[in-house]
Amino acid sequence: MAYKPLPTKCWIAFLRSKGYAYSRTAASHDQWTKKGSRTIPVWGNEKEIPALHLKTSCRTIGCSLEEVYEWAAKNC
Repeated sequence: MAYKPLPTKCWIAFLRSKGYAYSRTAASHDQWTKKGSRTIPVWGNEKEIPALHLKTSCRTIGCSLEEVYEWAAKNC
């Protein structure tokens, strides 16, 4: 299955649902943090997040890409 990019607003909503909060902007990336977890960088100035970036961030968060797309189908 080929995954499509996800709208940035939807990805940010997913991060919030996982307990992440906006921390700061470094260069062109917004940094989202959660106590006890690694920082998730997000291209804040782009309309969509590429699937490869979603996959990498999912590995950091500890969720699957399928979980993100299922959540997005229900909530975005």
